[in-house]
Amino acid sequence: MGDTSARPGKMHASRNATDGRYCPACVVRHPERPPTRDPRTTVPDTEDLLAMSFFCLLVGVVLIAFAASLLGRIADRWERVRKRREADLAAAEMFYGVHGEFHGVWQEWKAIRGQAFDAADREQRRWALSGRASAAGARVEALVARLATERHLTDRERTLLGCYRQAYRTLGGCLEADLPLGVTLRRQPDGGVLPADHEVWTDSATRSYATFTELATAVGALIAHSGVVPSEAHARASMRAITDSGFESPAWVTHARAALGLPSHSEPTQR
Repeated sequence: MGDTSARPGKMHASRNATDGRYCPACVVRHPERPPTRDPRTTVPDTEDLLAMSFFCLLVGVVLIAFAASLLGRIADRWERVRKRREADLAAAEMFYGVHGEFHGVWQEWKAIRGQAFDAADREQRRWALSGRASAAGARVEALVARLATERHLTDRERTLLGCYRQAYRTLGGCLEADLPLGVTLRRQPDGGVLPADHEVWTDSATRSYATFTELATAVGALIAHSGVVPSEAHARASMRAITDSGFESPAWVTHARAALGLPSHSEPTQR
């Protein structure tokens, strides 16, 4: 049998070679496995940090620019709506003013015709009222032009405005001809008007006066309803239609009643 005193040492050395730890009985130290790095605890280098910062900055700039553009469009839209509303209110105020002036001049003209004045005084008062009627008529022309250029008018709305424009001229025409307010249905060859050919606006039952009242209400509703701004071609077409001579008195009564859906002249009026 050989010497067995070295066997435990060899066995011990062999055993320690498998676990990689230092063994006092061995001559050499066995190499250890280098430690691994956890990627979750790895600190990025400077280039990575700069790239991440630049990307975040770029995203922030894009978001800010998008938000500013969106807010700008919203603000511009509300500004246009506000200006449109102001224009609608100005048109409505103009309409109410000229309509009130129409009735004011009419009532004064009725009072003058019902009282006894000397010829000179009466003429002075009549021409003063004629001047007021002309000024109000000029504002109606401005109102019509404004609506034609600021609204996308339908054919019906063009007809209503054309009839209202001519109906308003009735006031100035009656003052100039020294007639009570009403509609002249026909004229004599010499330009004169017979009493039977002049439909005086005595009360609301008078056909032409009832038509004018309905017409004014429809025009007021048109102005109160905000519309779409038309193209230049549409605005010019609207102006041509509104100022067409086919609406001249007394034709405006028939056109207005047709546009308003009122009974025609041949149909009896429901009382």
